[in-house]
Amino acid sequence: MKYNILLIEDEDQFREVLYDSLLALDTNVWSYSSWEMAEEEMRVNKPDLAILDINLPGKNGLMIFEELKNRFSEIEGIIITGQANLENSIHSIKVGVSDFLTKPFRLKELKNAIESLESYKQFQLRVKLSGKQLLNSAKAFEEDWGIEFIGISPYIKKVNMLMKKVAQSSDTTVLITGESGTGKELVAKGIHSLSGRNKAPFYPVNCTAIPDTLFESEFFGYQKGAFTGALTSHAGWFEKADSGTLFLDEIGDLNLALQAKLLRVLDEKRICRIGSHDTLEVNTRVVTATNKNLKELSETGLFRLDLYHRLNTFNIHLAPLRERTEDIPPLVHHFIKEYSEKQRKSVKSIHSRALNLLSGYHFPGNIRELKNIIERAVLLCDSSYISTKHIQLPEEGFVSVVDDQSFKLDEIEKNTIIKAIQSCKNNKTKAAHKLNITRQSLNRKLKKYSLE
Repeated sequence: MKYNILLIEDEDQFREVLYDSLLALDTNVWSYSSWEMAEEEMRVNKPDLAILDINLPGKNGLMIFEELKNRFSEIEGIIITGQANLENSIHSIKVGVSDFLTKPFRLKELKNAIESLESYKQFQLRVKLSGKQLLNSAKAFEEDWGIEFIGISPYIKKVNMLMKKVAQSSDTTVLITGESGTGKELVAKGIHSLSGRNKAPFYPVNCTAIPDTLFESEFFGYQKGAFTGALTSHAGWFEKADSGTLFLDEIGDLNLALQAKLLRVLDEKRICRIGSHDTLEVNTRVVTATNKNLKELSETGLFRLDLYHRLNTFNIHLAPLRERTEDIPPLVHHFIKEYSEKQRKSVKSIHSRALNLLSGYHFPGNIRELKNIIERAVLLCDSSYISTKHIQLPEEGFVSVVDDQSFKLDEIEKNTIIKAIQSCKNNKTKAAHKLNITRQSLNRKLKKYSLE
């Protein structure tokens, strides 16, 4: 199919030149001098790209593009103007315009801008394909294994395979390693769901949330009257998870005395409540998780080496999200669907530039951080798709992939400053006044762009 372009330019001669040039690119072009003339046509036709002058009779180009974007979420935009200023440049970026050309420009610049959009179209296609892969893989996983697990990367496929294998052995202890927020508890739940223990309880415990003084009584339980305040008997974690799975998260924070007692229970499969002389046999599978290096801790004496080997009978490592960026699109689409339903919003998708922005982020908080970012984005979103303005990321979290929107904004700002200084014959005070910023702010920007 041909590329459909809407061109609105009120200078007749210039519009005709652009029209002829666009036709030469083998495209369909609808050419008008105002939005009033184009609006009726746009009710029945869908443009892929809008090329709009800013200064138009009636609605200006930016207002027109915002209206088009609300109708056609995947439309791209190129703004052209004879009077560039920083405010319009920034506004163009915020509404999702792809490029900003200042008159006079060479037709080759327009051609290059259009051709560059093809890469975004290809990116959007990959996003759609990954979304389909997500639906298929998540559905199959949920039907076969009992839980929903999101991801299409080789890392996730390997994790799925390891979960399935270790679940076949109902007694093997499992150590799940990985940074915070990578989904260690979800893997533990997956192992439980896949195993023959799935009819019994899955009991999760965060070892850092329990004070050392209470840990032993919670771990093993206690008899009535065992200590002041023990008004009734209380079952410990091993009893509560009997025949099921006990998940001990952040096991690396367990103190040495409790480590010895845990090792004994794992070996003997028996516990003794505090205040009792009777031992109870327990049939509990133990799955542990940590974001620390237990082997290194054992070498420094902070973790028992024998316990480390006992827990590490079977290891599953979860890679951080920055090392499996192909999982970001399906995760994003999953969270959009989840929070759109929870918040009763009509958000259906995400713009390719917003997704590109997320793909270039380091995610120190991993999946948990991504989930929080999408929750906020859905809350802020007032249309059917999430754009870059809804994504809020700390600057220090970016890796080598540079956000094209931020880069473009810097380039526009830099060029606007250069033109302002040139038009003011290098008078920085006048240039600052023309840009509507302070002289001090101009000096900082000159330093930022190495223009001094």
